Amino acid sequence: MSALENTLQIEIKLEKEKTNQALLKDHVEKYSELTQSMSKILNSFEQRLGKLEHTILPVYNITKNLQKQQQNLDSTLQYMEQVLSHYDASQDVCNLIHQGPSEGNIGSFLDGLNKLKKAKDYFLNNNPQSVELENVTSLFNNGCETLNNHFKSLLKKHNSPLKPVDLLDMIYIEEDSSNEDCPSIKQLPPSAREELNVIAQWLDNNLRREYVQIFGDERSEVIMRSLQNLKDHQKSGSWGNEPLRTRHGYGRAETGAKKTTSARLQQIFERKANKMFMKASQTLGQSAGLAMRKNSSFGDILAAEEYGNDNDQELEKYLVLLLGLQKLLVWERQLLNDIVPPSRHNEVFSRLSQPSIEMVVKDAEQITSKVMRSIGRKEWSAALGIFSALKHVQILQPDIDRICDATQKQQLSGVLNRLQQTASKGLEQFIESVRNDSGGGGMVSMTSSTISYGGGSNVPRDATVYELTSNTIWFLEQLQEHCDTIGGLLQTEAIYTNDLDRISSQKALSIEQKNKALLGIYVRKVLAELNYTIATKSEQYSDTATKQLFKLNNTHYILKSLQRSSLMEIVALTEHDCERRYQKMIQDLKKAYLGSWSKLLSFIHPLDDMPRPINGKVKDKERATIKDRFSNFNKELDDA
Repeated sequence: MSALENTLQIEIKLEKEKTNQALLKDHVEKYSELTQSMSKILNSFEQRLGKLEHTILPVYNITKNLQKQQQNLDSTLQYMEQVLSHYDASQDVCNLIHQGPSEGNIGSFLDGLNKLKKAKDYFLNNNPQSVELENVTSLFNNGCETLNNHFKSLLKKHNSPLKPVDLLDMIYIEEDSSNEDCPSIKQLPPSAREELNVIAQWLDNNLRREYVQIFGDERSEVIMRSLQNLKDHQKSGSWGNEPLRTRHGYGRAETGAKKTTSARLQQIFERKANKMFMKASQTLGQSAGLAMRKNSSFGDILAAEEYGNDNDQELEKYLVLLLGLQKLLVWERQLLNDIVPPSRHNEVFSRLSQPSIEMVVKDAEQITSKVMRSIGRKEWSAALGIFSALKHVQILQPDIDRICDATQKQQLSGVLNRLQQTASKGLEQFIESVRNDSGGGGMVSMTSSTISYGGGSNVPRDATVYELTSNTIWFLEQLQEHCDTIGGLLQTEAIYTNDLDRISSQKALSIEQKNKALLGIYVRKVLAELNYTIATKSEQYSDTATKQLFKLNNTHYILKSLQRSSLMEIVALTEHDCERRYQKMIQDLKKAYLGSWSKLLSFIHPLDDMPRPINGKVKDKERATIKDRFSNFNKELDDA
């Protein structure tokens, strides 16, 4: 039964598969018919496309050629128009060129010059022998010359020298004041600066560099006349009493008491010195291990001592002049940024700064020559003024270096070199003056402002302190205020650096200690010459007691002055037993002085040698002996 059922199921499935196979075959036949039909359609479409391409392609090529011909024709017409415009350029812009540019409307004039430039280039490349080239070139050159003249006249219109009070305000106002507060910037308003910049850019792009000379000469004249006005003002009676105008209240006097020029300069250099100290502390304070300090004497331009002589006033005026030049050059750098192309900055700046730098260098030479003549007359306050001026020029040096290139730095370094040479010469001549104190005694005349050595004076009759001694100590005391400056001078001389190396080999020294040590070496040399001179001068006394008393008084004065003024601490860096040696000298001089009385005392001492009375009576011989000894004692005492 089960086998029959299986057979029936198989037959049913077989019939079903046959039916499906017949259906599939039918579908395949239909798809084949559709494929053949589609193939016929595609073949027909391909044939039609071929016919269309054969028909349209020649038309397309013809159209393309026509379009190219049209473009060529348009280009030819355009080029012809350009060529014709080159021929008409001279006539088109002739009136514009002859009229010249007008302030505030420079664009149209530059357009005319550009048109001439294009025409010139065309004829130069295509027809260099043509008359048109000569006409265009001549008109172009005339236009450039006119443009240069306009550039110059525009500068002249806004280039007036600063009044002395305005320049002094630039010097005295805070360093962070805005550009709008500067009179120099107000001279050239933004519209003028913008027009000058457009002209300079065009001239530079067209290789016309005459503007470099024009700008440099015009601005150089402004700087020179501004500085000359300041110098003339310094010669007037109102110098040093000008009211300082406030930063935002321009033209309004500062309330309160007027400050002297020295006080204002002191504030300026204190600010600069503080900035230098802060920068040095940030860069070197931790990494280099250098012991640095804020030098309270920075910026004390003649403030510690109001010397008031001509040399010091000239040095003060010169420092103001140098500050004025530095301020003017700062603003000129800013004007260069606004007007002149960057590639010409150094060239123009060198030209505009050259005369003024030469002037301040020449003034420095004249002042230092005058100071050297004063030092030759042994007016040592002039040397102290040089130290102060040198210190402040060194403070100003970084500001100058920031605005100047190598050429100007080298020129301005001449000022520093002259001051350094003069200061070094002053130190050397002071030692020579102490060594060669004039033969009659070299009496020193000192006022509150000057020290001058006169010849032909004798030592004090009462063997008190020699004026050479007191004034030498006074001069050395003043040098303490200039320790850093003098240290920088002496470290260039082998005789001092050898001693410093010996000291440094024994213990490490900071920069401050090295400067003090160098000053200590100098003070030690001066004291050695002073001690020798005192010993030499003591020989003018006829008796031994006065000789010893003279040396004792002067040596004692030197010791007490060194201790009182802290000079002893400075000298001790180079000679640690200096104080003990002076004390020993004093003890030896005391013994020598007391020893000079031994002959006098020998007549009454010892008393045991004196004849004694017997029963209230003295023999005639003994009486004569006593009388003779007391007579000799009185005679020696009277002589003393």
